[in-house]
Parts: sequence; C-alpha cells; structure tokens
Amino acid sequence: MSAPRHPLGQQVHLELVQRGPDAANQLALSLGQPDLFERVLAIQDEAPSPGFLHSALCAMSLPVRRPKDEYAPIMRQDGQYTLVINPKPRLDLVNGQQQFQSLGIPFGSLPRLILIHIMTEAVKANSRHVHLGRNFSDWMRRMGFKTVSYGPRGSATLIRDQMDRLLSCEWMIRWDNVDKSGEHEFGIREIKLTNEYRGQDGPKSGFQREILMTDGFFHHLKDHAVPLNEVAIRQLRDSATALDLYTWLAYRLPRIGQKRPATLSWDQLAVHFGNDGKNIRKFRQTIRDAWERHVSAVYPEAKAEFDTSVIRLYGSPAPLQQKLVPGADLRLVEADDKGTVDAPLSQDLPQAFFRTLKENLGDAQFNTWFKRATLEQRDSEWFLLVGSRFHSHHIKTEFQLHLDRAGRAVGISQVRVDVTKNPVSKTTP
Repeated sequence: MSAPRHPLGQQVHLELVQRGPDAANQLALSLGQPDLFERVLAIQDEAPSPGFLHSALCAMSLPVRRPKDEYAPIMRQDGQYTLVINPKPRLDLVNGQQQFQSLGIPFGSLPRLILIHIMTEAVKANSRHVHLGRNFSDWMRRMGFKTVSYGPRGSATLIRDQMDRLLSCEWMIRWDNVDKSGEHEFGIREIKLTNEYRGQDGPKSGFQREILMTDGFFHHLKDHAVPLNEVAIRQLRDSATALDLYTWLAYRLPRIGQKRPATLSWDQLAVHFGNDGKNIRKFRQTIRDAWERHVSAVYPEAKAEFDTSVIRLYGSPAPLQQKLVPGADLRLVEADDKGTVDAPLSQDLPQAFFRTLKENLGDAQFNTWFKRATLEQRDSEWFLLVGSRFHSHHIKTEFQLHLDRAGRAVGISQVRVDVTKNPVSKTTP
C-alpha cells in the first residue's frame, strides 16, 4: 500500500530537515502559509513537553462555539461509547445575593486548554490537588497568551468564565454492545471533574482556583490519560477544531496496527466532533484545512489522509518522542522512532509484562481483572487472553492505556485483548 501524501505542514518539516530553515521558510511562503514555518520550527527546536488529556475527551469533543441552548446537556458518540456533559447549576454570589444558576456548557478553544492544563498538572504530580497560579497572568502566559486583558470581554474574564463552566459540569460515559445473538451489554460511569474547589477573584491578578479532583475521576484519568506535546498545544491554542483534531489523532493513531489503515466516512467523523451533519461539505473543508495548515505542522509523525470521500488513518507514533514508563514514579526514557523502549533482557517477557502492569495498577485492581489472564504471542502479535467477552470489553474500556504502557516498557509495541476458548487456571504473579 502506498504511503499517504505529505500534507503541507509535513512538507515544510521535510524541507527543514533536508535543506535547512531558509529553504523551509521559502516553501511556506510559496504555499501562501507564512505562519506554517513558525509552527514547524517551534516543534523542531523545542524539547517535547508532556501534556495529558482524558481519552474520552480526545475521542469526543466539547462544542466549538456557543450552542444555541448553552444550558442543555451535550452528547457525543464514538462507536460503542457515548459521552454526555451536563451543565449543573451552582450557588453564586450575584450583586450581593446568593443565586442558584447554571453557567452553561463550556465551548471554544479556552476550555480545551484549561482541561489539558488541569489534567497535565494532576498526572505529573500524581495528585488530585491542582492549584492554578497565584498570579493568573503567569498561568495564561504558560498557556501561550502573550498579553492578558481584563474587562467584560477581556481574555482573563473569558478564561475564568470557561473554567467555572467546566468545574460545574457532570460527565457520563456509557458503553453499549449487542452481540450476534441480540444480547445487549452495557456499562455506565458517572463522574465529576471536582466536587470541591475554591478561589479568589480580583480585578486584575487576584484570580486563583484550587481544585480537588474527585477520587473517581482522578483514578479514571490515570487509567486513560493520552500523552500530548504541550509545545504543539500552544501552537494550536487559537483553534478549537485544530486542538480537537490533534488530540483525536494522538489518541487514535498509536492504537492502529501497521498492516492496514483504519477508514472512516466524513459522517462518522462528524459524529465524533459533534457536528450535526447538515453541512458535511463545510465540515470537511474545515477539518482538511486544520490538518494541512495546523495539525500536520505540530504532529509530523502522524500519517493520515483526509480525502473528499474517505478518511484513512495509519498506525503512527505518539506525539512525544519520549515515553512515560509506569512505576512508582512516572519518568521519561528515550525511545526509538516507533516509540519503543529497550526491553528487559534477563526476564521472561510475559512475567515482566504482568509485573509492570501490577506495579502500575496496584494489587486490588490487578487481582480483580488480571490474576487469571495470560499473555501469548501469535505470529508477530501479542494477545492478553481472558475468560469472557464481558471481561475483554471491560479491560479494553478501562485498562487499555495501562496495557500499552506495560507493553512498551518490556518492548511490546501493542497488546491486543482476546477471549481464550479454553480458560486456564494458571495465575500470573
């Protein structure tokens, strides 16, 4: 199968590597995209900085713009999964009086940046407690804003509004499956980003927020955190669509096998991104523009084709060229161009895999879901074998990121989950 055509951003990357910055800049200018070179150069020059976002929010996004009814719940679907975000009312002090009111659904690029920042801080510190800078201006500059403005339409006021909308929302993730016999299986998880936060609002630099994530959301985040490159996030900060496409590709591409691409229709992609499908032509133009001019410039490893009729996704490395290795402390290690770290040489590989997985999950979770699992190689692929379809679906839903991390830690590029026809009694360590 032929390789996909290089989009504009990756063309400039290749020119930069092969012929240098002057030639790359000239190519960007000849393409009528002077900003393209700046995005490419930022990714090339700056060391990758790990950021994180929950996989559900990579697969199913917030509204790009203010909804017609901003107080109604929104629903997103991705195959067997459905995400609902519900704006709950909260108690506020308005003109000196306590009022119970809904702030509405978060929308635009700002809540996406806020979510990535909050989740990154939580994962890096391995803590449910997140403090958003004593000086709000410093925090905004870290997010890539060069200037901070106040007033009713100022950047500080807009970010504060979107942050409080996020903190007031409740989230529901549902999984559904109907097998060949018509039997229906489902699972529902209701979570809230936080049930405790405090703050300070001043006319200028007095803005503060201290957030304590709910225990359920924090542990779900650790199981489903998708690695991103914060350098790329800063380059895409002004475009909600580009941020959505980048995080979606960062989630999908590393999970696709090397033998054949995954294909989607534009209608399917519209469902992922919350588009109502009424103007697919305009949606297609928006996505292709975001890919060509923005995302391909900050994710040069991504291999995808956004043709007029179909979308093809090819197995690609994750955005970070360094990989997180699980254990008592998260640490970064160098990886090759496929994202694989050196495998242990003196240990039996399945034993090393389960040992790493157990260290990452803890005894309780490991013994509940993996104690009777086995790891088996078939041809060139590795499979985690479990005793039932429900067991398999639950592990894919809840623990796939842990499987990927444990696999990479011992030199396995991908671990698939399957049901063994003859369940064994042999236990893992």
